[in-house]
Amino acid sequence: MPPIPGDIASLPEWDVLAKHAAEAREWRLDELLDAPGRFGDFSLRCDAPRGAALLLDFSRQRLSGETPGLLKALAEARGLESARAALFAGEVVNPSENRAALHPDARSANPANALLAEQRERVGAFARRFRAGEVLGAGGKPLKRIVNIGIGGSDLGVRLLCSALGNEHSRPVDFVAELDGVELERALSRSDPAETLFVVCSKSFSTAETLANAYSARHWLTAALGEDAPRRHFAAVSANAEAMAAWGIEPDRAFLMPDAVGGRYSVWSAAGLSAWLSLGSACMNEFLDGGRWLDRHFMEATPQKNMPVLMGLLAFWNQSLLDCSAQLLLPYDTRLKRLPAYLQQLEMESLGKSADAHGRPLEGKGVAALLGMTGSSAQHSILQWAQQGVRASSADFIAVRDAGGAYPRMHSEALRQMLAQAEALARGLPQNEIASDPLAAHKALPGGRPSSILLLERLDPWHLGALIALYEHKVFVQATLLGVNPFDQWGVEHAKRLAADPRSQPPLAKLLDD
Repeated sequence: MPPIPGDIASLPEWDVLAKHAAEAREWRLDELLDAPGRFGDFSLRCDAPRGAALLLDFSRQRLSGETPGLLKALAEARGLESARAALFAGEVVNPSENRAALHPDARSANPANALLAEQRERVGAFARRFRAGEVLGAGGKPLKRIVNIGIGGSDLGVRLLCSALGNEHSRPVDFVAELDGVELERALSRSDPAETLFVVCSKSFSTAETLANAYSARHWLTAALGEDAPRRHFAAVSANAEAMAAWGIEPDRAFLMPDAVGGRYSVWSAAGLSAWLSLGSACMNEFLDGGRWLDRHFMEATPQKNMPVLMGLLAFWNQSLLDCSAQLLLPYDTRLKRLPAYLQQLEMESLGKSADAHGRPLEGKGVAALLGMTGSSAQHSILQWAQQGVRASSADFIAVRDAGGAYPRMHSEALRQMLAQAEALARGLPQNEIASDPLAAHKALPGGRPSSILLLERLDPWHLGALIALYEHKVFVQATLLGVNPFDQWGVEHAKRLAADPRSQPPLAKLLDD
């Protein structure tokens, strides 16, 4: 395990950067933008095989030519290089649980972890049989429809993939995560019991929401097809083989994931089973390839040309030094409508800590909340707050250059709207420029709100894999700077225990049960 960073305030690099940040707060972002060569100096393009590419335009960030170097010096002092090496070497990087973090290995071409390699083969083979109509239900009919039962990392990743990449060749899939029964009822109303496969995904196989939905689905199935039907209509993914067997999952439909693959990073593992079934092996292998290409980029690119390093540094700069209280995530492509929810879990469950990896109170303000939705809709909600609200925020706009589809002019108009929003955030609208307008005070925009634009060449499985891995590594960089453990999530556990203990229920609970 790499050394856990100590107190950041004790570093001379921090002192230098903090003084620089005090100066940066006084800079006018519109003047920075107008400097000759600004885009060339503050953008990064990463080209990949087969015409794939990612372009990061960070010219609208509150940066001078000196700032990136100061941030990289702090990252070096915080041990980013050794932390990154430990991650990819499979060393313990989750000290509170004494675990490695094996999600990069889960997407590797040849996983070093034998369980990951074996289970990928099993998942691929099962998906091929399912899509060929060879996986039969209790009545002998091929299973055609999938209902994924899981929550958090067992839901958000596969839901994102199927939403973003699904097409006319995909097998229909429903997702059931919530405990209130509404999603389950709607999924079952669309399903034929004789042709439905339920995929129960829970790392521990004890998640209350998931098991409640799974039991209800099993009751629905047995009522329609008989007591023996579930063994032909249920598959499961977990790190707990014994619990799957005890629940009644047949061995050939029970898939394993290692404890060292965290839930929010698990879409690369067997936990992605429903996406393999719906989208097919070719699609999923391309998705894995995009993720592993980004891994190589993160490991090998110099700090000046390393996109996840740069994005992590920018997030730390905005949130820890420039007091941005929110980070906006705004994809201008409807196929990415599930991305904000996915990244909310990745970022806030990983970085939402009040203690560092030593257990000491976290210095500074921690991380900002992540708010997000598709960009065109956000223009009528979140972006009003960002443009004129009192609290400062930063934004990531995400777009696709070649969207394909039947309406290219509409896509181009959406991108123009995105650029206009980024410009308005940066430049604002000074009240003195509209002084003659009686509503000048209401229409003025403060400006000075930083943002980046991330442009994907196209939206396909490769680019989506690269995009997810990019944000994973961005979070890792930010966690290293903060000194927190991004691979545990103790904050979600306590309320679960309270919910299971009748003695801890507040008075309102009695009214809810009536």
